[in-house]
Amino acid sequence: MKQKNNKPLKHIERTIEWNTIRGNTPDTLNYQLEIDMLQEELDEFKLAVSQGDRVAMFDALLDLDFVRIGTLGKMGICPLAQVEGYEAVLQANESKSSTKNAAGKITKPADWEQYAPEKELQLILDKRKPSGY
Repeated sequence: MKQKNNKPLKHIERTIEWNTIRGNTPDTLNYQLEIDMLQEELDEFKLAVSQGDRVAMFDALLDLDFVRIGTLGKMGICPLAQVEGYEAVLQANESKSSTKNAAGKITKPADWEQYAPEKELQLILDKRKPSGY
């Protein structure tokens, strides 16, 4: 996949490096801790929404992204695979129409299976062995 803008890749690399320096590597991965950290940031976002605090919302969502990138890195998923994976998910979501359910969520088309990203994600994982950083 050709990169048009390598800033996302650099941010991922820096996040993984930040974790590595602090000893957060694939051999120390603790899924429960990752879940707890993601939940903490989600709870902060919920609180910020309830308070109407846009700065805190912004911070919490960016922290969620930071934890997500770090978790993928600790899973041994290299930065380029993360970017390629996001692109696969984005392309799948672009196949959705603007039809929304009662809650306002954009719905998957009836033929979603042809767009679902899981096969592409598996190919990305298969071609890139875990980096171990």
